[in-house]
Formats: sequence, C-alpha cells, structure tokens
Amino acid sequence: MSRLFPERLLPERLLVGLAPGSVSFVRVSGGTKPRALDKRTVACESPSGEPWESAAAALSRLAGEIGKASVRVTVTLSNHFARYALVPWSEGLAKAEEEAAFARYCFAKVHGERAKDWDLRLSPGASGAARIASAVDAPLVRAVRSAFSGGAKLVSVRPYLMSAFNRARTQLASARAWLLLVEPGRTCLARLEQGRWAAVRNARGELEGPEQWAGLLDRERHVAGGEPAGEDVHVHGARDWKEPSARVDGWTFRNLVPAAVEGLAPAESAPFALALCAL
Repeated sequence: MSRLFPERLLPERLLVGLAPGSVSFVRVSGGTKPRALDKRTVACESPSGEPWESAAAALSRLAGEIGKASVRVTVTLSNHFARYALVPWSEGLAKAEEEAAFARYCFAKVHGERAKDWDLRLSPGASGAARIASAVDAPLVRAVRSAFSGGAKLVSVRPYLMSAFNRARTQLASARAWLLLVEPGRTCLARLEQGRWAAVRNARGELEGPEQWAGLLDRERHVAGGEPAGEDVHVHGARDWKEPSARVDGWTFRNLVPAAVEGLAPAESAPFALALCAL
C-alpha cells in the first residue's frame, strides 16, 4: 500500500535549543527517520538585561535567515530560563482556570509577586497525582513567537524538563526513577514514582560526573524521604560523560543519548542535545 503522504513530502522540522550562551539548531527532514539537513550553533553575547535577551536576539536573527522556508519549528528552552513547581492534587479544582490559578499560587509561595506575570504551563496528570508546572518570563515567550511570525511555523515552545520527560517517558515508568538534566552552570533533577511526578529541583551549579551526581542525589533522597535502595538515574545533556551507564554508591546512572539522526554522528550531537531533545 502506498503512503498517502510520502516522507519526502512531509514538512521539514527546525529543532532549536535556546540557552544563555548559545542558540543551537538542527534542521531535519520530515518522517519517521529524520535526516540532518543543516546544523549550527550560534554564540550569544553576554546579556545586559534579562538572562534570555541575548539568546532571543540571536534567535530572531536566525529566523530572519530562514525567511519564508516551509519548516515546522520547535524551540526547547534551557532550564536557566524556566522555573518548576510540584503542584499537589486538589480534588476541589474542576476547571482549567482554577488549576492554572492554583499552580500560580504554588509559584507565588516561593517567588512572590514576580510569579503573577510569568507564562505558566501545567503538565497533564492522572486523577489523584501531583503535576509539574513550568513558568517562563512572558516576554521571552512573546519574543520566540514574534521571531517566527513569517513563513516558518512555530509549533511548540517547551522547557527542557518537559521535552526530556517526553523523550524518556518509557524509561521513567518504573517504580521509582530520577531524571537528571545537566547544563553548563545548572542542574535539574526530578523524581518520579510509577511514572508520576514526586519531586523537582532546578538549581545553579556545576556537577561534572557520576561521583558528584551521587552526592546530589543522596541529599535529595534524604529530603524526599526515599529509602536507601538502588535506583536508576537517567541523565541527559552531560557532554563530557560518554559511558552508557555507571554505578556509584548504589545509584545506577544511565546515559540518555540524543536521538539518532541520519547525517549527524553521535560524536557531533552533544552540542545539539537541547535541540534534539524534541525529537
């Protein structure tokens, strides 16, 4: 049977990673077996105002180069630009507006009045389960949308944690698992139980390998009240860690390598891990 829409006719995708120091992108062919058509990393100037302003300006220049090309754009935002909160289940919330207001309240308890102007997203979740909310400066979201107001179609703007979770959902469905996202100057750690969110921490800091990661996890497990048993930690974005797995102090670290893309060798993919997270 012939395909209704041959893969060569499917629209190309532009996967963008937006971080404080650089904007990375990979343009791939449509279809189930993407092929790299172009890739680039653009360095950003040191920001003079908000930490995302230089990256947004670089993104705007990139969008100008694309012009009216027919591509579908997904932008993944660095955890430097996002805040996260665990939103407990509340049976009394029946409408989406009530759920959003409760999520904003959870942020306001920690961040105060600043939270009222943030762009909030709430993850889907089963009845009775806590959910994860993300918050991003609203002007950043507007800047990303305005950059692609021409021919290229912006289909998604996602914080890194949400893209990584979607990519690793199957691996995270065990009784208890951790997701560790490593960026220059920042580490984001989330704990899941039976695939449901249980804890999240997004903080500044440079942790360079399994030994330092194990120390962080020991502290977080103590705070979360977990038992000292062997648990899996799925790691994404660690550029200098090439091993498929490692075991340290009872923790088993598993490397979530970037998605395979024809024409992009594994050794080349590390700088594009944030962008490729959306595949």
